[in-house]
Amino acid sequence: MGTYAAAIQPHRTASYATLVDIAPAGADVILVRADLKDWNRAELLAAYTWGPYEGDPLDEIEGAADSSLRTALTIGAFLSRYSGTTDFVRVEGSLVTYRIVLLRACWEF
Repeated sequence: MGTYAAAIQPHRTASYATLVDIAPAGADVILVRADLKDWNRAELLAAYTWGPYEGDPLDEIEGAADSSLRTALTIGAFLSRYSGTTDFVRVEGSLVTYRIVLLRACWEF
């Protein structure tokens, strides 16, 4: 049984590939904020990895925040096409914060 579970390799869909490029290595979940009136104004707020067990809190990856133009364009392009695949977190004026799961937790398999 253990060899079967170990053989399952999680994968990221092509739609998430650009987000994986801007996220720090090993990030499983990212928190992004975008301006709904201007997709060029978006930023990566934080990146996290899953805890080893179900119910464990996410572990934050230090130094993940990025507000570069490339990051903004990538996040804006993603949200304009795939916003239905993200979790809404909060609204602050025209800025909306989303949580995006790039890779499911190992304990979900």
